[in-house]
Amino acid sequence: MKTGTQLGEMHDRLIDCHRQNPRGGLGNALLLWLEDPLKPRNEHGRFRANPILLLLAMVLALVFSVFLFFSVVGS
Repeated sequence: MKTGTQLGEMHDRLIDCHRQNPRGGLGNALLLWLEDPLKPRNEHGRFRANPILLLLAMVLALVFSVFLFFSVVGS
């Protein structure tokens, strides 16, 4: 087999693989990372976020708001 033929076949196989794997996208990988590891869906089948990440986001927002408050009031 020539190199051009091998590349064409590999290209076709990769495209078929990506079509068959719907959960392989970047958005789906991000959702898998953000969902709750113990119970990823609620009783209605909706997305359920990881509580640790939600708590971390809330603490980060609180720290940012305190920093912003004292930087505005202090100047």
